Amino acid sequence: MSVDFKIHTYASLSSTQDYVMELAEEGLPEGTVVQCLEQTKGHGRYGREWVSPLGNLYMSILLRPDCPVAKAGQLSFVAAVALSAAMDDVLEDGHRKTLKWPNDILINGKKVSGIIIEKQNEAYVLGIGVNILGAPEEATFLKALAGDNRLAIHPFRDRTLEKLGFYYEQWQTEGFASIRNLWLSQAQGLNEMLVVKIGDREITGIFRDINENGFLILEAPDGKKIDINSGEVYFPVS
Repeated sequence: MSVDFKIHTYASLSSTQDYVMELAEEGLPEGTVVQCLEQTKGHGRYGREWVSPLGNLYMSILLRPDCPVAKAGQLSFVAAVALSAAMDDVLEDGHRKTLKWPNDILINGKKVSGIIIEKQNEAYVLGIGVNILGAPEEATFLKALAGDNRLAIHPFRDRTLEKLGFYYEQWQTEGFASIRNLWLSQAQGLNEMLVVKIGDREITGIFRDINENGFLILEAPDGKKIDINSGEVYFPVS
């Protein structure tokens, strides 16, 4: 079940995600990877702009897992633990890396990477953005935190795909349990109070777990457990 990644690199695209979504309709094989050096219309969840200048990693990966649609959300967590492992290989000691539900990676409380999963017919497109050489003021980037100041985009891309191949195969053969446990061991705010914003509604509770579908499990003030499948997570300032 191992994936044979085939990488296609472009100088510039409007969006790697949109490009691979189109390729998925043409029946391209699992493992097709599209990377570009800059995106002119990069986006994340809910179509939000992902600022994509030269110097960072932008890639989308075509996957065709044999799983029910309800379980496909687990792919985001597979990608997160793979990216986290790749970052472990380059980060200097002393930096705090956490995984924020549902699809972000933070270092020292600032975003360094985002993940998006989209379905196209029978395929899924996994989009990954990582700040390597620069970031907006409110975010952070790997080179500033790496033990090796020679950190470059393509070696980190290859390291990420190697880790993704390993965890993707593990997920398909062993299921979600080990991925879930690994993700939870690095989760931002586990067993802490947080707020989830869903449209105009806010839900406050203690982050207790994620379920088999990757839904966030909150414990409300009355002790009731609430499963949340989407939303924006905020941590109250103490």
